[in-house]
Amino acid sequence: MSELLGYAEDAVRKAMGIGVDEAEAVVANIVERFAQLQNNAVKQVYSSIDTGLGIRVVTGRRVGFAYTNKLDPDSIAKAVERAARAAKGSRPDPHWSRLPEGPQSYPSVEGVYSPSLAGVELPRIVEIAGSLLDRVTEDRRVVVVWGGASVSLWRVAIANSRGIEAEDQGTVAMVGAEAVAREGTDVTPGVFEEEVSRTSIPDPEALAERLREKAIDALRPVKISSGSMPVILTHYALEELFAYTFNQAIRGDNVVRGRSPYAGRIGEAIASEALSVVDDGVMPGGVATSRFDGEGVAKRRTVIVDRGVLRGFVFDSYWGARAGTGSTGNAARRGYSSTPGVSPSNLVISTGDFSEEELVADTRRGLLVDSLQGAHSSNPETGEFSVVAAPAWLVERGELRAVRGVMLAGSAYELLKRISGISKKRRQVGTLVTPWIRFENVRVVSRS
Repeated sequence: MSELLGYAEDAVRKAMGIGVDEAEAVVANIVERFAQLQNNAVKQVYSSIDTGLGIRVVTGRRVGFAYTNKLDPDSIAKAVERAARAAKGSRPDPHWSRLPEGPQSYPSVEGVYSPSLAGVELPRIVEIAGSLLDRVTEDRRVVVVWGGASVSLWRVAIANSRGIEAEDQGTVAMVGAEAVAREGTDVTPGVFEEEVSRTSIPDPEALAERLREKAIDALRPVKISSGSMPVILTHYALEELFAYTFNQAIRGDNVVRGRSPYAGRIGEAIASEALSVVDDGVMPGGVATSRFDGEGVAKRRTVIVDRGVLRGFVFDSYWGARAGTGSTGNAARRGYSSTPGVSPSNLVISTGDFSEEELVADTRRGLLVDSLQGAHSSNPETGEFSVVAAPAWLVERGELRAVRGVMLAGSAYELLKRISGISKKRRQVGTLVTPWIRFENVRVVSRS
């Protein structure tokens, strides 16, 4: 047993000792080293360590939660007492079932922890951020607005009164930046590039080259007219759109509450046959890959869409019990100081037959969009969105020319039915692992 798991089990014993019905404790230790870039300079460098314990207790279907960032016996006992008082002061939840049952058989996961990455010190991270900055600004027209490099190490343990005992660890490294290009009076929108790895530091020079070229390509915009046309969304744009629409629609809590347009539609065609989507919590090297979720339930692979047909949703234990399906291992926490909620893990979209270059070349006249400003205002129940496409490029017979003042409007759920091309290559951005996707008949509004 690790020290962290010992703290979790001690908290559960203390809670059960004061007469609660159920108890669950999560303990986390997170170490982060970060070098921040801002306005063409290394702006801030820091290391942080965050360690703490969260305790959830249940008494008569009343749920209480408290946390502490101190792991001494007295602080843990006080957190347990606060959680018990919170439970007694809350209203009974008639839908409460029980905490997850243990013991569970946890999967082996690959590509999520590297001892050498865990040992990377701050001077090396500063060096990486500086290399990124130097390479991007080789062209003096380009300015790094913000960005940086980071390495994080996390360890987590969870225990509950129903036999759950689990512990895990992981590493993650990030290199990324946003930049603009300036030429005379022309200033581009911000362009973005980021790479994340669980086991090694991404190549800052390769990333910088892509970022610099993208910024330069966004100069000298042309005007276009409003209308409907094919639109290619890159992985960044798709992540922004999906985060506020599709990701919300497949969450079990929204399904049970009737807030998802897909509620009651298992087995129906909801998208193009070209689209398949899997929530894969055990994907090798995935950003959200781990052995268990925020409640200690084993992570797994859940089919969401199979060749256009809706096959499933993601659940934690509470909403899975309410739906009668059980948990899919998709309870997520923001840390030890929060209670679990429902969230996709690595949401993997099927690939297609085109290279990214071929997808562009195959588009007679349309748009290539790399980011969607205002995607957060999308309606998750209807999928309706009205967003600024920036940066974006007009595609004509494989040639790209920057455009400005362009908006896209429509329904994300309708777009999924109008897929006409998918690239072979995919990348993970946030929780979404996606290729580029081309959609037909997208409403484009030009404000220029």
